[in-house]
Amino acid sequence: MLERKYTAKPEECLYHYCSAETFLAICTGKKIRFSDINSMNDSQELQWGYKVWEDAATELHKLVGVDFLDDIDDIIHASSARGLGLASCFSKTGDVLSQWRAYAADGQGYAIGFDSEVLTNMASLPLEILYNREKQLEEVKNAILAIYKVQESQNHSRDDGFSYACFRLYADLVALKNPAFYEENEVRLLHLLNTEISNNSLKLTDSGGTAFEKELPPSEITFFMRDNCPVPYIDLSFSNEKFKAPIKEVILGPKNPALPLGISIFLETVGLPSVVVKKSKASYR
Repeated sequence: MLERKYTAKPEECLYHYCSAETFLAICTGKKIRFSDINSMNDSQELQWGYKVWEDAATELHKLVGVDFLDDIDDIIHASSARGLGLASCFSKTGDVLSQWRAYAADGQGYAIGFDSEVLTNMASLPLEILYNREKQLEEVKNAILAIYKVQESQNHSRDDGFSYACFRLYADLVALKNPAFYEENEVRLLHLLNTEISNNSLKLTDSGGTAFEKELPPSEITFFMRDNCPVPYIDLSFSNEKFKAPIKEVILGPKNPALPLGISIFLETVGLPSVVVKKSKASYR
């Protein structure tokens, strides 16, 4: 299968660039927001990964057969119809000018450096984004061949294991992005909502999950408006007994007038101890 699942590394931070208002909400509420992946900055967010799947399938159709590929494609489409992906986005780098411009109020905001182990313990699937188009195609082809090999050994049973493998392929396609975004160096947390029939329509529901080795109850699904359209989101807590210092570092944007000492006092006061606070080194007016 694809190797997109991110594994936390000791002492590694993952940074969330945000405005001052979002910084305040995250630090006081001890929660991270997961919102509809279709509302992200890349207008081809989901289409890109699916196009890679199509190209990979085209190259392999003579080897594995069209019927096999059609069965995978059916599950991919069914998966997208049965659920909605919510994501929260982080970067491995905490002081990149393009990030400040795009996600932190044009350099006036913050980059919050979370302990990577905290994030990988939340009720989500951590995915490391791949930007290289050739490597994307190779990974998807390898995933298809891996599924095919297992199916051959099982006389093409199309059992629950096949369905799950195809669903994981669908989820991992989310981790393939346009090379134009390579500077983001992104790790993405993915949380899936369910869709259920309701009267003459559908509604979104949450199944909860496992966080910090405990069962997490379903979260309340809320909406905000973007471009006159309601966007669903949930807020998941990163507060837990295992990690006493979930935030390791905070970087003030290049146009942020706040004093590092003042931010340090704020963080200690709201119960986020021992955070290293510093100014961005980027030169930006």
